[in-house]
Amino acid sequence: MTAVVAFRAERPAFLWLLEREVLRFLNIWRYSIIGPVLSTVLFVIVFGNALGRHVDPVDGVTYGRFIVPGLFAQAMVNVGFFNGTTSLFEARRDRYINDVFASPLRWWEVNAALVGGGIVRAVIVGASTLAFALPLTGGSSIARPGVLVFGTLGLLVVVAQVGVIAGSLAKSLDHVYSMESIVLLPLGFVGGVFYSVSTLPHAWDVLSRFDPVFWLVQVERIGFLGQGDTSPAAALLVVWALAALLSAWSAWIFATGRLKP
Repeated sequence: MTAVVAFRAERPAFLWLLEREVLRFLNIWRYSIIGPVLSTVLFVIVFGNALGRHVDPVDGVTYGRFIVPGLFAQAMVNVGFFNGTTSLFEARRDRYINDVFASPLRWWEVNAALVGGGIVRAVIVGASTLAFALPLTGGSSIARPGVLVFGTLGLLVVVAQVGVIAGSLAKSLDHVYSMESIVLLPLGFVGGVFYSVSTLPHAWDVLSRFDPVFWLVQVERIGFLGQGDTSPAAALLVVWALAALLSAWSAWIFATGRLKP
C-alpha cells in the first residue's frame, strides 16, 4: 500500500511571488539597474562637478553635495514607479494575474509582493547611485540619520505603491510612458531636485509644496545635509501620510478585484 504524503511547500507562496518580481528586473539588470544609475551619476557629473563650479554654495553647501539627495530620491522614484507599473500592466495584459489570484495567495500578499519588488529595485538603484555620487561630490557624512532612515522607508513605500496603482490603471504601454512624461517628469523638475524652492517667487514656492516629489526630496536632503525647505517633522509627516494614503488606495484596488486585463 502506497503511503500518501501530504504536499508541503518549500516556502510560503508569497516568497515565490516576491522572488519572481525581483528576478524579473534582475534578469535585465543592464537596463533596470545600470541604466538608471548611469543616468543619475551623469547628472551628478554634469551639474554637480562641471556646472557646480560656477554656482554659489546653497545654504553653505557646495552645489554638487546639494543636488545629490534630490537625485537620490528622484532615481528611486523613477525605478519604483516603472517597476510596479510595467510588472502589473504586463501581468494584466498577458492575463498572468488571473493565475496569481487563482492561487492560495491572498490579495494583500499579491499586493505586498508587487510592492516589495519595487522597493528592492529602488534600494539597489539608490544605494548604487550613492556609491558613485558621494565620492564624486566629496560628501559622505549624514547629518540626521533618523530622518534619513525613516524618510527613505516612507519614500520607498510611496514610490512602490504609486507604481502598482499606475499599473492597475494603465490600458496600454502608451499609457505607462505617458504617465512618466506627463506626470512624473514634470513633478520631478518642479520638486526642488536642482534648487531650493525658497529661492523662487512666493507663489511658486507655495505651489511647489503641493508637489509630492518636493516632500520626498526634502526628507532625503534634510537627512543628508541637516537642512531643507521645511522642518524634519513636517517632511516625515507628509511622506508617511502619502505612504498611508497610497497604500489604502492600492489595497482597495486589490481587495475589490478591480484589476481587469
